[in-house]
Amino acid sequence: MFDHLSVGVRDLGRARAFYDAFLAPLGHSPAHETTAELAYGPGGMGAQFYLYPVSGPRVAGLGTHIAFSAGSQTAVDQAYAAALARGAVSVRAAGAHPDIAPDYYGAVLFDPDGNKLEIVAAAMPGAAMH
Repeated sequence: MFDHLSVGVRDLGRARAFYDAFLAPLGHSPAHETTAELAYGPGGMGAQFYLYPVSGPRVAGLGTHIAFSAGSQTAVDQAYAAALARGAVSVRAAGAHPDIAPDYYGAVLFDPDGNKLEIVAAAMPGAAMH
């Protein structure tokens, strides 16, 4: 359905430090970089997730969140810990959340710019993620 996704950040350098650490356990690394944007893709190939600098009172979209797939529960835990260590705010701690789905394991947080991120290792097909 999607070719790529772009989100705004206030400081591209600070965002790179955050997303390099956050996305590494999920198998993604920088695929493209200029002074105007930074893109990530699986194994650094095929840019799919773009960051670009913006200014103004609001950077993140209200009510929007981005869910990243993780290959394991350990990857969820590692990405979550890396994000917290770099200024993320936890919404839902990494772990099993059977209230969402019987086999759901994930986490939700806000990046330093207020973008809402979810990390999911396993979820029941058709389950609504938040």
